[in-house]
Amino acid sequence: MIIDYLFSSSKGDIPLGAEDLARPFLISPSKPHPFLTLGNYFEAIKKFVLKDEGNFLIHMLREGAIGEGSLDTIRRIRIRSEKHGVLYHVASVEIFVGEKPIKLAVSTAVSAEARSCLTNEYDILKSLQRSLSPSYLPTVYEKGEVICPGGHQPYETLTLILSEWLEDCHEWHFSMDAADNRQKVCIWDLERGHRYASEEEAFEIFRQASRILTLYYDPRTFKEIHPWHHAAGDFVVKTGEDGIHVKLTTARGYRSIMDSLSKDSVRPMIARVYFFLNMTVRMRLDRLNGVGDTVWVGDFSVQATTDGLFDGLRILADKGMIPSGEIRELLYLLQSLNAEEFESLFKPLLAFYLEERPAELQVIHAHLKGHIRSLCQTFQRFQL
Repeated sequence: MIIDYLFSSSKGDIPLGAEDLARPFLISPSKPHPFLTLGNYFEAIKKFVLKDEGNFLIHMLREGAIGEGSLDTIRRIRIRSEKHGVLYHVASVEIFVGEKPIKLAVSTAVSAEARSCLTNEYDILKSLQRSLSPSYLPTVYEKGEVICPGGHQPYETLTLILSEWLEDCHEWHFSMDAADNRQKVCIWDLERGHRYASEEEAFEIFRQASRILTLYYDPRTFKEIHPWHHAAGDFVVKTGEDGIHVKLTTARGYRSIMDSLSKDSVRPMIARVYFFLNMTVRMRLDRLNGVGDTVWVGDFSVQATTDGLFDGLRILADKGMIPSGEIRELLYLLQSLNAEEFESLFKPLLAFYLEERPAELQVIHAHLKGHIRSLCQTFQRFQL
Protein backbone atom coordinates (compact mmCIF):
# COMPACT_ATOMS: atom_id res chain seq x y z
CA MET A 1 0.00 0.00 0.00
CA ILE A 2 1.35 3.40 -1.04
CA ILE A 3 0.49 6.41 1.13
CA ASP A 4 0.96 9.92 -0.28
CA TYR A 5 0.97 13.18 1.68
CA LEU A 6 -0.17 16.19 -0.35
CA PHE A 7 -1.18 19.82 -0.18
CA SER A 8 -4.24 20.88 -2.17
CA SER A 9 -3.86 23.95 -4.38
CA SER A 10 -5.74 25.66 -7.21
CA LYS A 11 -3.01 24.41 -9.58
CA GLY A 12 -3.23 20.80 -8.44
CA ASP A 13 -1.74 18.59 -5.75
CA ILE A 14 1.64 19.46 -4.25
CA PRO A 15 3.54 16.34 -3.09
CA LEU A 16 5.28 16.72 0.28
CA GLY A 17 8.81 15.43 0.85
CA ALA A 18 10.80 14.82 4.03
CA GLU A 19 11.89 18.45 4.25
CA ASP A 20 8.29 19.69 4.00
CA LEU A 21 7.06 17.24 6.63
CA ALA A 22 9.75 18.35 9.06
CA ARG A 23 8.36 21.88 9.14
CA PRO A 24 6.36 23.05 12.17
CA PHE A 25 2.65 22.35 12.06
CA LEU A 26 0.79 25.67 11.84
CA ILE A 27 -2.10 26.07 14.25
CA SER A 28 -3.01 29.23 12.32
CA PRO A 29 -1.36 30.89 9.29
CA SER A 30 1.10 32.73 11.54
CA LYS A 31 1.28 30.52 14.64
CA PRO A 32 3.37 27.33 14.64
CA HIS A 33 2.66 24.57 17.13
CA PRO A 34 5.29 24.40 19.92
CA PHE A 35 6.56 20.98 18.83
CA LEU A 36 4.25 19.23 16.34
CA THR A 37 5.50 18.98 12.77
CA LEU A 38 3.51 18.74 9.56
CA GLY A 39 4.61 15.12 9.45
CA ASN A 40 3.04 14.50 12.87
CA TYR A 41 -0.26 15.85 11.52
CA PHE A 42 -0.28 13.56 8.47
CA GLU A 43 0.86 10.56 10.48
CA ALA A 44 -1.95 11.15 12.98
CA ILE A 45 -4.52 11.06 10.16
CA LYS A 46 -2.95 7.88 8.78
CA LYS A 47 -3.02 6.26 12.22
CA PHE A 48 -6.64 7.27 12.75
CA VAL A 49 -7.88 5.98 9.38
CA LEU A 50 -5.97 2.67 9.71
CA LYS A 51 -6.58 2.18 13.43
CA ASP A 52 -7.08 -1.32 14.85
CA GLU A 53 -4.83 -2.71 12.10
CA GLY A 54 -7.27 -1.40 9.54
CA ASN A 55 -10.23 -3.33 10.95
CA PHE A 56 -12.31 -0.19 11.32
CA LEU A 57 -11.81 0.70 7.65
CA ILE A 58 -12.43 -2.89 6.55
CA HIS A 59 -15.69 -2.92 8.52
CA MET A 60 -16.84 0.25 6.75
CA LEU A 61 -15.98 -1.22 3.36
CA ARG A 62 -17.72 -4.52 4.03
CA GLU A 63 -20.80 -2.93 5.55
CA GLY A 64 -21.23 -1.01 2.32
CA ALA A 65 -21.25 2.40 3.95
CA ILE A 66 -18.67 3.57 1.43
CA GLY A 67 -18.20 0.56 -0.82
CA GLU A 68 -16.78 -2.94 -0.60
CA GLY A 69 -13.30 -4.37 -0.20
CA SER A 70 -10.59 -5.41 2.23
CA LEU A 71 -7.28 -4.02 3.42
CA ASP A 72 -5.42 -6.11 0.84
CA THR A 73 -7.40 -4.54 -1.99
CA ILE A 74 -6.38 -0.97 -1.02
CA ARG A 75 -3.63 -0.04 -3.47
CA ARG A 76 -3.05 3.54 -2.39
CA ILE A 77 -4.16 6.16 0.13
CA ARG A 78 -3.78 9.87 -0.55
CA ILE A 79 -4.01 12.19 2.43
CA ARG A 80 -4.42 15.76 1.26
CA SER A 81 -4.38 18.89 3.41
CA GLU A 82 -7.37 20.89 2.18
CA LYS A 83 -8.20 23.71 4.59
CA HIS A 84 -7.04 25.20 7.87
CA GLY A 85 -9.80 26.98 9.75
CA VAL A 86 -9.89 28.90 13.00
CA LEU A 87 -10.58 25.74 15.02
CA TYR A 88 -10.11 22.72 12.75
CA HIS A 89 -7.84 21.41 10.05
CA VAL A 90 -9.57 19.57 7.20
CA ALA A 91 -7.97 16.90 5.04
CA SER A 92 -9.36 14.65 2.34
CA VAL A 93 -8.47 10.97 2.29
CA GLU A 94 -8.69 9.10 -1.01
CA ILE A 95 -8.76 5.31 -0.73
CA PHE A 96 -7.98 3.55 -3.99
CA VAL A 97 -9.92 0.30 -4.01
CA GLY A 98 -11.72 -1.06 -7.06
CA GLU A 99 -12.18 1.13 -10.12
CA LYS A 100 -13.08 4.38 -8.39
CA PRO A 101 -11.36 5.94 -5.36
CA ILE A 102 -13.41 6.47 -2.21
CA LYS A 103 -13.01 9.97 -0.82
CA LEU A 104 -13.56 10.85 2.82
CA ALA A 105 -12.98 13.89 5.01
CA VAL A 106 -10.98 14.07 8.23
CA SER A 107 -11.34 17.05 10.56
CA THR A 108 -8.63 17.48 13.19
CA ALA A 109 -8.70 19.60 16.34
CA VAL A 110 -5.62 20.38 18.44
CA SER A 111 -6.44 22.89 21.19
CA ALA A 112 -8.63 21.98 24.15
CA GLU A 113 -11.33 24.40 22.93
CA ALA A 114 -11.23 23.01 19.39
CA ARG A 115 -11.32 19.40 20.59
CA SER A 116 -14.37 20.11 22.74
CA CYS A 117 -16.13 21.85 19.83
CA LEU A 118 -15.33 19.04 17.39
CA THR A 119 -16.65 16.41 19.79
CA ASN A 120 -19.84 18.43 20.20
CA GLU A 121 -20.21 18.75 16.41
CA TYR A 122 -19.79 15.02 15.97
CA ASP A 123 -22.58 14.31 18.47
CA ILE A 124 -24.89 16.86 16.82
CA LEU A 125 -24.22 15.56 13.32
CA LYS A 126 -24.81 11.97 14.46
CA SER A 127 -28.15 13.02 15.92
CA LEU A 128 -29.28 15.16 12.99
CA GLN A 129 -28.35 12.64 10.31
CA ARG A 130 -31.00 10.35 11.80
CA SER A 131 -33.64 13.08 11.90
CA LEU A 132 -33.97 14.00 8.22
CA SER A 133 -33.97 12.09 4.96
CA PRO A 134 -32.52 13.05 2.61
CA SER A 135 -29.81 14.62 4.73
CA TYR A 136 -28.27 17.95 3.80
CA LEU A 137 -25.35 17.41 6.18
CA PRO A 138 -22.31 15.16 5.64
CA THR A 139 -22.54 11.70 7.17
CA VAL A 140 -20.12 11.20 10.06
CA TYR A 141 -18.59 7.76 10.53
CA GLU A 142 -16.15 7.78 13.42
CA LYS A 143 -14.52 9.91 16.11
CA GLY A 144 -11.22 9.16 17.79
CA GLU A 145 -8.07 10.49 19.39
CA VAL A 146 -4.44 10.15 18.41
CA ILE A 147 -1.58 10.87 20.82
CA CYS A 148 1.45 12.52 19.25
CA PRO A 149 4.74 12.39 21.21
CA GLY A 150 6.31 15.78 21.79
CA GLY A 151 9.67 17.37 22.29
CA HIS A 152 9.72 19.50 25.42
CA GLN A 153 6.23 18.29 26.35
CA PRO A 154 5.25 14.64 26.84
CA TYR A 155 2.57 14.51 24.16
CA GLU A 156 -0.25 16.28 22.31
CA THR A 157 -3.69 14.71 21.93
CA LEU A 158 -5.52 15.30 18.65
CA THR A 159 -9.24 14.72 18.17
CA LEU A 160 -10.31 13.57 14.70
CA ILE A 161 -13.59 12.74 13.00
CA LEU A 162 -14.04 10.83 9.76
CA SER A 163 -16.95 11.92 7.59
CA GLU A 164 -18.39 12.00 4.11
CA TRP A 165 -16.54 14.13 1.58
CA LEU A 166 -19.02 16.42 -0.19
CA GLU A 167 -17.83 15.68 -3.70
CA ASP A 168 -17.77 18.55 -6.20
CA CYS A 169 -19.33 20.90 -3.64
CA HIS A 170 -17.75 24.33 -3.53
CA GLU A 171 -17.43 27.11 -1.02
CA TRP A 172 -18.69 30.50 -2.14
CA HIS A 173 -18.45 34.09 -0.97
CA PHE A 174 -19.41 37.55 -2.06
CA SER A 175 -16.78 39.30 -4.13
CA MET A 176 -16.51 42.47 -6.21
CA ASP A 177 -16.71 41.75 -9.93
CA ALA A 178 -14.17 44.08 -11.57
CA ALA A 179 -16.08 43.87 -14.86
CA ASP A 180 -19.00 45.94 -13.54
CA ASN A 181 -17.89 46.79 -9.98
CA ARG A 182 -20.83 44.90 -8.50
CA GLN A 183 -20.97 42.64 -5.48
CA LYS A 184 -21.72 39.07 -6.57
CA VAL A 185 -21.64 35.48 -5.35
CA CYS A 186 -18.32 33.94 -6.40
CA ILE A 187 -18.30 30.13 -6.51
CA TRP A 188 -14.86 28.78 -5.56
CA ASP A 189 -14.57 25.92 -8.03
CA LEU A 190 -10.94 24.80 -7.70
CA GLU A 191 -11.16 22.39 -10.65
CA ARG A 192 -12.90 24.51 -13.29
CA GLY A 193 -11.94 27.88 -11.88
CA HIS A 194 -13.73 30.48 -9.79
CA ARG A 195 -16.82 31.96 -11.42
CA TYR A 196 -19.57 34.41 -10.59
CA ALA A 197 -23.04 32.99 -10.09
CA SER A 198 -25.90 34.42 -12.12
CA GLU A 199 -28.63 36.35 -10.30
CA GLU A 200 -30.90 33.32 -10.64
CA GLU A 201 -28.23 31.02 -9.18
CA ALA A 202 -27.55 33.39 -6.26
CA PHE A 203 -31.28 33.52 -5.48
CA GLU A 204 -31.48 29.73 -5.56
CA ILE A 205 -28.48 29.35 -3.23
CA PHE A 206 -30.18 31.55 -0.63
CA ARG A 207 -33.59 29.91 -1.11
CA GLN A 208 -32.18 26.41 -0.63
CA ALA A 209 -30.01 27.43 2.33
CA SER A 210 -33.07 28.87 4.08
CA ARG A 211 -35.11 25.77 3.31
CA ILE A 212 -32.37 23.54 4.77
CA LEU A 213 -32.25 25.52 8.01
CA THR A 214 -36.05 25.34 8.23
CA LEU A 215 -36.06 21.57 7.71
CA TYR A 216 -33.67 21.15 10.64
CA TYR A 217 -35.78 23.44 12.85
CA ASP A 218 -37.58 21.56 15.62
CA PRO A 219 -41.05 23.14 15.97
CA ARG A 220 -41.58 21.51 19.40
CA THR A 221 -38.38 22.53 21.17
CA PHE A 222 -37.55 25.52 18.90
CA LYS A 223 -34.04 24.10 18.47
CA GLU A 224 -32.20 25.05 15.30
CA ILE A 225 -28.76 24.80 13.76
CA HIS A 226 -26.93 27.67 15.40
CA PRO A 227 -24.46 29.23 14.92
CA TRP A 228 -23.76 29.27 11.20
CA HIS A 229 -22.15 31.87 8.98
CA HIS A 230 -21.52 32.40 5.28
CA ALA A 231 -18.03 33.68 6.12
CA ALA A 232 -17.18 30.25 7.58
CA GLY A 233 -18.19 28.53 4.33
CA ASP A 234 -20.99 26.65 6.08
CA PHE A 235 -23.09 26.33 2.93
CA VAL A 236 -21.57 24.83 -0.21
CA VAL A 237 -22.96 24.46 -3.73
CA LYS A 238 -22.84 21.85 -6.45
CA THR A 239 -23.75 22.90 -9.96
CA GLY A 240 -24.75 20.72 -12.88
CA GLU A 241 -27.14 20.38 -15.77
CA ASP A 242 -30.00 20.01 -13.30
CA GLY A 243 -29.14 23.29 -11.60
CA ILE A 244 -27.85 24.32 -8.18
CA HIS A 245 -27.76 21.99 -5.17
CA VAL A 246 -26.90 23.36 -1.71
CA LYS A 247 -25.59 21.46 1.29
CA LEU A 248 -24.59 22.42 4.81
CA THR A 249 -21.06 21.40 5.76
CA THR A 250 -21.56 21.08 9.51
CA ALA A 251 -23.66 21.90 12.57
CA ARG A 252 -21.58 23.51 15.30
CA GLY A 253 -24.57 23.90 17.59
CA TYR A 254 -28.21 22.91 17.90
CA ARG A 255 -30.23 24.97 20.34
CA SER A 256 -33.13 27.37 20.72
CA ILE A 257 -32.19 31.04 20.43
CA MET A 258 -35.42 31.78 22.30
CA ASP A 259 -33.59 30.83 25.50
CA SER A 260 -31.47 33.95 24.95
CA LEU A 261 -34.31 36.19 23.76
CA SER A 262 -36.87 35.57 26.50
CA LYS A 263 -36.90 34.27 30.05
CA ASP A 264 -40.62 33.46 29.82
CA SER A 265 -42.30 30.60 28.01
CA VAL A 266 -42.85 31.38 24.34
CA ARG A 267 -45.71 30.48 22.02
CA PRO A 268 -44.63 28.32 19.05
CA MET A 269 -45.84 30.94 16.55
CA ILE A 270 -43.70 33.66 18.13
CA ALA A 271 -40.69 31.31 18.16
CA ARG A 272 -41.17 30.73 14.43
CA VAL A 273 -41.33 34.47 13.78
CA TYR A 274 -37.99 34.93 15.53
CA PHE A 275 -36.48 31.93 13.76
CA PHE A 276 -37.41 33.60 10.48
CA LEU A 277 -36.35 37.15 11.41
CA ASN A 278 -32.97 35.97 12.66
CA MET A 279 -32.47 33.93 9.49
CA THR A 280 -33.23 36.92 7.27
CA VAL A 281 -30.46 38.91 8.97
CA ARG A 282 -27.88 36.10 9.15
CA MET A 283 -28.44 35.34 5.46
CA ARG A 284 -27.40 38.88 4.57
CA LEU A 285 -23.99 38.77 6.29
CA ASP A 286 -20.79 37.54 4.68
CA ARG A 287 -17.16 38.63 4.53
CA LEU A 288 -15.79 39.92 1.25
CA ASN A 289 -13.89 37.03 -0.35
CA GLY A 290 -14.52 35.08 2.86
CA VAL A 291 -11.94 36.97 4.94
CA GLY A 292 -12.41 40.69 4.27
CA ASP A 293 -14.81 43.30 5.60
CA THR A 294 -18.34 42.33 6.55
CA VAL A 295 -20.71 42.80 3.62
CA TRP A 296 -24.49 43.17 3.57
CA VAL A 297 -26.14 41.09 0.86
CA GLY A 298 -28.65 42.65 -1.55
CA ASP A 299 -32.42 42.77 -1.11
CA PHE A 300 -32.95 39.66 -3.26
CA SER A 301 -32.01 37.58 -0.21
CA VAL A 302 -35.18 38.63 1.66
CA GLN A 303 -37.46 37.13 -0.98
CA ALA A 304 -35.20 34.08 -1.32
CA THR A 305 -35.16 33.51 2.46
CA THR A 306 -38.94 33.88 2.65
CA ASP A 307 -39.44 31.39 -0.18
CA GLY A 308 -37.05 28.96 1.52
CA LEU A 309 -38.83 29.27 4.86
CA PHE A 310 -42.25 28.42 3.45
CA ASP A 311 -40.82 25.67 1.23
CA GLY A 312 -39.39 24.06 4.35
CA LEU A 313 -42.54 24.56 6.42
CA ARG A 314 -44.64 22.84 3.75
CA ILE A 315 -42.30 19.84 3.89
CA LEU A 316 -42.50 19.77 7.70
CA ALA A 317 -46.30 19.85 7.43
CA ASP A 318 -46.25 16.98 4.95
CA LYS A 319 -44.20 15.00 7.49
CA GLY A 320 -46.78 15.74 10.17
CA MET A 321 -44.36 17.83 12.24
CA ILE A 322 -46.56 20.94 12.16
CA PRO A 323 -50.27 21.43 11.36
CA SER A 324 -50.62 22.69 7.80
CA GLY A 325 -52.97 25.45 8.97
CA GLU A 326 -50.19 27.03 11.02
CA ILE A 327 -48.27 27.87 7.83
CA ARG A 328 -51.02 30.22 6.67
CA GLU A 329 -51.40 31.55 10.21
CA LEU A 330 -47.69 32.46 10.26
CA LEU A 331 -47.99 34.15 6.86
CA TYR A 332 -51.01 36.19 7.95
CA LEU A 333 -49.16 37.28 11.09
CA LEU A 334 -46.07 38.39 9.14
CA GLN A 335 -48.23 40.15 6.53
CA SER A 336 -50.06 42.04 9.27
CA LEU A 337 -46.92 43.62 10.70
CA ASN A 338 -45.96 47.18 9.79
CA ALA A 339 -42.45 48.66 9.86
CA GLU A 340 -42.73 49.89 13.45
CA GLU A 341 -43.87 46.47 14.66
CA PHE A 342 -41.04 44.72 12.82
CA GLU A 343 -38.58 47.18 14.38
CA SER A 344 -39.94 46.39 17.85
CA LEU A 345 -39.58 42.65 17.20
CA PHE A 346 -35.96 43.11 16.18
CA LYS A 347 -34.93 44.76 19.48
CA PRO A 348 -34.32 41.48 21.38
CA LEU A 349 -32.37 40.17 18.37
CA LEU A 350 -30.11 43.23 18.37
CA ALA A 351 -29.26 42.59 22.02
CA PHE A 352 -28.61 38.96 21.10
CA TYR A 353 -26.25 40.02 18.26
CA LEU A 354 -24.42 42.39 20.60
CA GLU A 355 -23.64 39.44 22.85
CA GLU A 356 -22.84 36.90 20.12
CA ARG A 357 -21.26 38.92 17.27
CA PRO A 358 -20.67 42.52 18.37
CA ALA A 359 -18.36 43.24 15.40
CA GLU A 360 -21.28 42.80 12.98
CA LEU A 361 -23.80 44.85 14.94
CA GLN A 362 -22.74 48.14 13.35
CA VAL A 363 -23.41 46.73 9.88
CA ILE A 364 -26.78 45.35 10.97
CA HIS A 365 -27.77 48.69 12.55
CA ALA A 366 -26.79 50.59 9.40
CA HIS A 367 -29.07 48.44 7.20
CA LEU A 368 -31.91 47.48 9.54
CA LYS A 369 -34.46 50.07 8.38
CA GLY A 370 -33.89 49.13 4.74
CA HIS A 371 -34.11 45.46 5.70
CA ILE A 372 -37.48 46.01 7.40
CA ARG A 373 -38.70 47.91 4.34
CA SER A 374 -37.73 44.92 2.17
CA LEU A 375 -39.59 42.57 4.55
CA CYS A 376 -42.75 44.66 4.33
CA GLN A 377 -42.56 44.82 0.53
CA THR A 378 -41.92 41.08 0.29
CA PHE A 379 -44.99 40.20 2.36
CA GLN A 380 -47.20 42.64 0.45
CA ARG A 381 -46.79 40.46 -2.64
CA PHE A 382 -46.05 37.02 -1.14
CA GLN A 383 -48.53 34.21 -1.76
CA LEU A 384 -48.51 30.57 -0.77
